[in-house]
Amino acid sequence: MNGKKAGAPSEAFLEAVIDAQCRRIPLAPGVVCHIGRGARNTIVLDDDQVSRSHAMVQSTPSGEFYLTDLGSRNGTLVNQRRVSVPLILHPGDRITIGGHELLFHGLAGARPAEKRARGETVVAFSQRLITVLVADIRDFTGLSRRLGEDRLSKVISFFMRQSGEILAGLGAWEQKYIGDAIMAIWLHQKDTPSLQEARPVFAALEKEFELAAGLQSSFGLEEPIRIGAGINTGFACLGNMGSEASSDYTALSDAVNLCFRLEAATREIGCDLALGQKTFQFLAENVEVGQLFEMRTLQLKGYEGPAPVYAAGKASLSTLLEKLRQALNADSTTPALKRAHDAA
Repeated sequence: MNGKKAGAPSEAFLEAVIDAQCRRIPLAPGVVCHIGRGARNTIVLDDDQVSRSHAMVQSTPSGEFYLTDLGSRNGTLVNQRRVSVPLILHPGDRITIGGHELLFHGLAGARPAEKRARGETVVAFSQRLITVLVADIRDFTGLSRRLGEDRLSKVISFFMRQSGEILAGLGAWEQKYIGDAIMAIWLHQKDTPSLQEARPVFAALEKEFELAAGLQSSFGLEEPIRIGAGINTGFACLGNMGSEASSDYTALSDAVNLCFRLEAATREIGCDLALGQKTFQFLAENVEVGQLFEMRTLQLKGYEGPAPVYAAGKASLSTLLEKLRQALNADSTTPALKRAHDAA
């Protein structure tokens, strides 16, 4: 591939070398092009550096095309710059995903804005403060070898189904399942979190730990199943990344990407939970958490400099939740508000 253009193309497409063959993948208005390692993607990249659901390209009503990273583990680059929010593509842009490069060829002319046809892709965003939880099953490869495909499917299906009920019951705005990982997002009403908004996140994680621990007895497993988790707070672009016929509301930001890195860091430092700096600072400003977390400085994959990571074991969650409950009760001024706090 090369970036030279003899003339503007009449249609948009991606050009890439996949499995030793040069391929041209058309990009049609209203159709989302999914890129990843999973077999259901539009563009399947057999690469360990590529997430199962890694990124997607889609059109706007005016005929432009956006690239969105879907919280991938190793990130997506455009012209060697990491993508953290949806990015409009220009002819000649080079998209790097894992060890693959895709060249974007744009339309000869973008369509003028017009009334949206039914089923056409919509890209509409608002910026909100969110808290993200990512939980991942430990040694999933070893687990799959020990259990076999059929038994593993039953265990994971049960785990994901029960997780969905837990997260929905504790007010998660969105939840996604990426392989053996779970991502859940809670929205904050203001530019700073509140204790009432924060407590359900940690309550959900405590229930996830309990659910994972109970799988051994429920399915007669030889060894317990463990999970690790990351929690991070930050601003994100929220919006519908699908179409009128198939909406896919999601949150896109570096806060989401960092949360996946925090979860991965739990394996490196041997802990159950890792918090991002903003989440820890908010907790520290409202409750005494100094003895519950150990601050570590780590080089997180995909980030230029070292970052602070606040590590804890799952046993610390019960203590943290009790501290949050006490702080909420102290702030409650009416019986109705107190009942709402206790239910969170």
